[in-house]
Amino acid sequence: MEISSRPQVVDVIVVGSGFAGLSVAIEAASGNAEVIVLEKMKAIGGNSIISDGGIAAWGTKEQQDAGVIDTAEKMFEDMMRSGEGLNDPKIVRLVCDRAAEAYAWSKDVLGVKYQPRVNLFGGHSVPRCYTPEDISGVSTILRMKEKLASLSVPIHLGVSVASLIVDDHRRVVGVRVIDGYSMTSPHEGEYRDILARKGVVIASGGFGADVSFRQRLDPKLTSDILTTNKRSATSELLQACMSIGAKTANLDIIQCIPWTTPDENGYGKGALFGDYIVSSYGVLIDVKSGERFVDELGNRKIIADRYFEKKHGVVGIADDTAVRDAGWDLASVIQKKIVLIFDDLKTLADHYGIPKDALVKTMEVYNEGLRKREDPCFHKSIQPWMNPIQTPPFYAMRMCVKTHYTCGGLVIDPSGRVLSNDDTIIEGLYAAGEVTGCTHGANRLGSCSVTECLVMGRIVGQTLASSMNDSCK
Repeated sequence: MEISSRPQVVDVIVVGSGFAGLSVAIEAASGNAEVIVLEKMKAIGGNSIISDGGIAAWGTKEQQDAGVIDTAEKMFEDMMRSGEGLNDPKIVRLVCDRAAEAYAWSKDVLGVKYQPRVNLFGGHSVPRCYTPEDISGVSTILRMKEKLASLSVPIHLGVSVASLIVDDHRRVVGVRVIDGYSMTSPHEGEYRDILARKGVVIASGGFGADVSFRQRLDPKLTSDILTTNKRSATSELLQACMSIGAKTANLDIIQCIPWTTPDENGYGKGALFGDYIVSSYGVLIDVKSGERFVDELGNRKIIADRYFEKKHGVVGIADDTAVRDAGWDLASVIQKKIVLIFDDLKTLADHYGIPKDALVKTMEVYNEGLRKREDPCFHKSIQPWMNPIQTPPFYAMRMCVKTHYTCGGLVIDPSGRVLSNDDTIIEGLYAAGEVTGCTHGANRLGSCSVTECLVMGRIVGQTLASSMNDSCK
């Protein structure tokens, strides 16, 4: 292997250009660090840019206007309960304590605009989730890109990290990269070294699209299980960290989401119907039995685990009242026939092969429970906006699980420093975002990933900026 030219030297190297990596870069550069961002693909954003961009935070004006009482402690309890104690309470506490600040930063500093509403997603005890106006991570990534341009931070595309450079004292001092990277020829291109005076930050995201690696960890996640991730969501950088002794946690916890559809690739537009309408206003029906099988507002792990038992498929159903009350624009998914419209439940049942009488009975029982504000079957938390599903037309979509988020990854301390297998700090190596494995434990709650990325990314960036100040003393 021939190494090209003399090494480039900067203060901070950030690997990855999603929410976490760009947050690191903004804060470090704001503290006068010379920062470079490396992205192996030809466009920035990673999985962040194809997400819905939603963030979770407590104590907001939107909550106050909606009469929602929420606290950092309540959010902490929800995340720990969802994580089944497998998450690190120190990191979770940090994310929750600074969630409101991160949300405000995204609006006031970056200029991200959000929908004027607060959403409730499964596993949260109260509504605390906020979605950008474009229902996408695009606006946040573009605002971050603009901020970095104003700070003169370069983002190098098509540059993959082949390995970490470690000195004789086990300190990570840089990276060996491949210029002109291509996923079809991952080892071809020009190799060169980039050195970091202060630190290398791994913000490369998860590995949900890495079928061989994920199946090694969870055998049921074969290539038959689709993913919401970009094909770039692979494990090579995580494994590079592991090769120098970095500690990991919860690697086998790979989250699948239950509101996507097999009728489109990736996350898709149908997830808007599945997540924002079916989960909060509708029902999930087992095609074989015509019955509900889970609390639709349960956390995504519980629902996804039940999906794996339903070999004949699942259909999500809502009525006209639900679609109108939810207020989301379904025109594109209706036009593409991802979401279908039916005049009555029997026609819907015929189309999907659902037992008609069983479906009608299921809806009667569910609707009667809603009138009494209870769910005797699955103890769903009945919210004020939920009404009986009885007003035609009825909307339906085939539903499936797709790999979405890898809850496991590198173990970090509250400053984002990566720990080794002997629980000591690996000097010079930091991490933030989905590549870490401390925050979510057994299950990630909706919108908490963006919160984590912004909170921990900013902390890592501020830590590195502080080290610049120390060196000037």
